[in-house]
Amino acid sequence: MKNEVVGIDAGGTLIKIAYRVNDEWELQKIPLADMGKVRTWIEERVDNPVIHITGGKAETLRKSLPWPTEPISEFEATCKGVSYLRKRFNENDRHEDTYIITNVGTGTSIHFAGPEEYERVGGSGMGGGTLIGLSYLLTGIDAYEDILRLGKEGDGRSLNVKVKDIYTDEEPPISGDLTASNFGNIMNMRNNKYEDKDYIAAVVRMIGETITTMSVQMADRLNTDSIVYIGSTFDKHDHLKEIIGGYTELRGKAPCFLPYGEFSGAVGAYMHEQPQAASEKAERKG
Repeated sequence: MKNEVVGIDAGGTLIKIAYRVNDEWELQKIPLADMGKVRTWIEERVDNPVIHITGGKAETLRKSLPWPTEPISEFEATCKGVSYLRKRFNENDRHEDTYIITNVGTGTSIHFAGPEEYERVGGSGMGGGTLIGLSYLLTGIDAYEDILRLGKEGDGRSLNVKVKDIYTDEEPPISGDLTASNFGNIMNMRNNKYEDKDYIAAVVRMIGETITTMSVQMADRLNTDSIVYIGSTFDKHDHLKEIIGGYTELRGKAPCFLPYGEFSGAVGAYMHEQPQAASEKAERKG
């Protein structure tokens, strides 16, 4: 019986699964804490699976699965998945052939992708984990849905110092609307009372602006104007998308929030050629 491929991206918070049925994708997310549900999900759908697996928790998950597994490079899987998803699900994508991929999960990883090449070029510990952790430290709230809601309702911009706040008597050398210091406006903190929603909104803005700045600087260095943003942190988080999208445009770059982008690693792992298939293709070419 022929093996059926299942692609898995086991990240630090979520496990993403990609599987094709009659040329249609089935995409599923399972919390890392519910790792046992991955086996059940696969057993209900696939008779004879072979697992293409990637991500930081790949080895941990692999030990719990009874089927053949093939480890796939996380960077290769992500870039291959992004390339496919851009063509398959984003018809309005007019980005260049070379572009930056910014993958925002628990932390952030930045890649450079071209027609025949890809390379990890940077990253940061700033990401979705930071959002939850700092929100909890400042407010005691750690439920992700509440953080999403409060971040949208709040307005923490007066907690920050903008460039125009520093250049009060002269024209600033860069846009005055750029943030000069996140959480740097001590005077406002002393003189005003802020609600939990404002603190969380300020955290969201800090994360969004920091990730955008890193991405834009990398795009400048590698001579591209296109930045593709992916990752589970963007799921249901339109406010973060608005901040990053607007800030990216303010810095002169073109942002793209890829549909199903959080599944890029799982899709790319699924699409990785099995050794047998690669061998057969080589024989046909010969």
